[in-house]
Amino acid sequence: MKKITAILIGLALIFTMSACGTGGGQTSGIGEGDLFTFSTETFQGEAFTSDNVKDAKLVMINLWEPWCGPCVEEMLDLEKIYEEYKDQGLVILGAFFETGQDEDVASILEEAGITYPILRASSEFAGFNTGYVPTTVFLTGEGKLVSSEPYIGSRPYEEWEQIVKELMEGL
Repeated sequence: MKKITAILIGLALIFTMSACGTGGGQTSGIGEGDLFTFSTETFQGEAFTSDNVKDAKLVMINLWEPWCGPCVEEMLDLEKIYEEYKDQGLVILGAFFETGQDEDVASILEEAGITYPILRASSEFAGFNTGYVPTTVFLTGEGKLVSSEPYIGSRPYEEWEQIVKELMEGL
């Protein structure tokens, strides 16, 4: 019994270390059959809507914040996945809510060499709030939710690649 308790505590600590809390809340997301649509702007200030990704096979929305270490660390892996799968119909969108940290965001994007779109999360993205970042959801290009639960916490390249491969094969 003590061994099981120790294992559970260890797993809880690992999970805690792979996600940054944002103040609680459960994801309300979108319901089955609903389509996620949004209108916002990129970090650079250009208009960006759900129409920009309507031709994608799979859209990965990664909610992150510039103050979240695990979020920033996994961006290099997400960039690698984006470069490898964008020609197969994958679009990755990074979205952040934090305001007043534009210099930090610019520095992070430049240092990591991020080429996938980084969006200022509009109110429509709040439905995916889990209270933790990074939180990742997958949609079709039309906006239909692909996975029933969000992916909470950062993951290494190999895990994200496996998830992307499986979801793309299922579409």
